Amino acid sequence: MVKPTLSCAYCVPFKLKGTALDGKDKFASLETIDKIEIEYSVHTLHSIIKRHCKQIFPGLYKQVKGGKKDLPEIVCIPTFQHCSCDMLEFTDEAEKEKDKLLKSFYAWCQAVCAELISQGFWADYIDPCSGYPVLGSSGSSTYNEVEGMQLLLRYRHQQVGMCKVILHPRWGQRIYPASMFTSAPVDAIQKAVKKVEMKFAKKNID
Repeated sequence: MVKPTLSCAYCVPFKLKGTALDGKDKFASLETIDKIEIEYSVHTLHSIIKRHCKQIFPGLYKQVKGGKKDLPEIVCIPTFQHCSCDMLEFTDEAEKEKDKLLKSFYAWCQAVCAELISQGFWADYIDPCSGYPVLGSSGSSTYNEVEGMQLLLRYRHQQVGMCKVILHPRWGQRIYPASMFTSAPVDAIQKAVKKVEMKFAKKNID
């Protein structure tokens, strides 16, 4: 639906409350992310992902007349951030970069989701640390990022011990993958992203 596209934003506010980092850094609740460079694409759901959506997003299912109807048509927005460290490393440097990229993903999704929700669409994003949705209630299933990236983007993967690692065509395994979901149509998603980019453009802080 939308091929991988780079989105850039500057000085984007990050809300700590309700995220996986809540309680980890009590002084970060009002911080802003200096620069976000995130690659996103938009995809209709693969049948395997669609089958698990009711268990991943139970809150959305309950909104549809008590769960008596099928889920509305939703799309997945996989995102990637390029990183300098290998995400399989467990050094202090790698852990700091993971936290920084997690905050960047949260900040970008918080801004884009706010735009879509203000227009009446449903939107949520997956906490990469747990696999559960951030805005809505947690269900009986988690979202598998690697499996989702394989099904939607057909990217190759590498088996590292007991873990599968997705391989980006340009950045290899030096990536931070995470996903967002919404009921908004493609044009509304692109407009929301563009609005966020304009609101947090570099020229606004120079």
